[in-house]
Amino acid sequence: MDSKQHPTREWIEALRLRYPTERTIDEALTRKLQARSGPPYAPSPLGEIAGKLERFFAHAMPGARVSQVAPLGGGASKEQFSFTLAEPDGTEARHVLRREPPESVVETHRLREFQMMRAMAGTVPVPDAPWVDVEGQWFDRPAMISRFVEGVTKAPGSGGNVTGLGTGFSPELQGALGGQFVDLLARIHQFDWQSAALDAFDRPEAGSTAGVHQVINWWERIWEEDSYEPMPIIRYTAQWLRANAPPIERVVVVHHDFRAGNFLFDPVTAQVTVVLDWELAHLGDYHEDLAWTLQEGYGYRDAQGRFIVCGLIEQAEFLDRYARATGFPVDPRKIAYYSVMNTWKSAIIVLATGIRCVIGGKSHQDILLTWLAGFGHVCVDTLLQHLERAENGS
Repeated sequence: MDSKQHPTREWIEALRLRYPTERTIDEALTRKLQARSGPPYAPSPLGEIAGKLERFFAHAMPGARVSQVAPLGGGASKEQFSFTLAEPDGTEARHVLRREPPESVVETHRLREFQMMRAMAGTVPVPDAPWVDVEGQWFDRPAMISRFVEGVTKAPGSGGNVTGLGTGFSPELQGALGGQFVDLLARIHQFDWQSAALDAFDRPEAGSTAGVHQVINWWERIWEEDSYEPMPIIRYTAQWLRANAPPIERVVVVHHDFRAGNFLFDPVTAQVTVVLDWELAHLGDYHEDLAWTLQEGYGYRDAQGRFIVCGLIEQAEFLDRYARATGFPVDPRKIAYYSVMNTWKSAIIVLATGIRCVIGGKSHQDILLTWLAGFGHVCVDTLLQHLERAENGS
């Protein structure tokens, strides 16, 4: 028997003590383990989802009507349904219900996502998020409701795989979107988070490595909870990350998945309409975001051998424009450190959590997660390269 599939209370508590991290991240991971022995994922009939929405709005907005409930594609981690909400004054608008499956390829906390989206409104375009069901009182599992935003992730007929891997953009779209892409990331990092309502987030101390160690604990705990077989490179990398952790000199909002595929744009005007996927956002070092966006898998090399970040903008131009927009120094050594960390996280996501979700029957995206598992050994090979470069100072 796989003991991780039937975790004991003692084992869960030992993990919590061994890998202390942010309190709401601990809540999400602990909840996942406590429910793991339960039944596998089963799709909810649309009539059942409609009924839950109707009961919720009878409480939250008496007199509102729900209609046109439909499954919504996209995303590998959460169930999504679109619906039309007619408010008592006659206003109608499409909305999105985002609900956790029994287990997700990234286990996150809906209150964190909800608070961050509401905080960032007015700084970058985000979906208006009026409601959250933190404990799953209304939707059986934690959920959030936001307004639907129009837009596309790539031009109709263009290439690219799911989740933004290797997405290509025409030269015209590169010219229109590349600058916006960098400027949006700059605005996220310049946001005054200390004045925002973000009490679901622990606030790392500037000038300290404590916040970096919390992130390492977060992901090493996930490996311990979800992995099926030993992989020495994952253990070694965790030790290397602890030994080489740089202090966070300037604490910012880290989006954590800022890339092609996680923003929408108007295909006619080429204006970004919304930045999506805030579920992994936290407070930390802006180099963590820069290194995530710079991952090779999200871009490509052109005929001249230049790396095109997320298929949008050449790497040197990306970094130069970011530095000018923020006034923040870009430290190549910290980008090298966080390149190791982020590739390590990616390997954990696809080689541990993704596989466990599929084998345990806990996800609505089993085909996609199985496909992503093949990306795991690419992550491991890339991780080895990043470690070698970081250790050699190149």
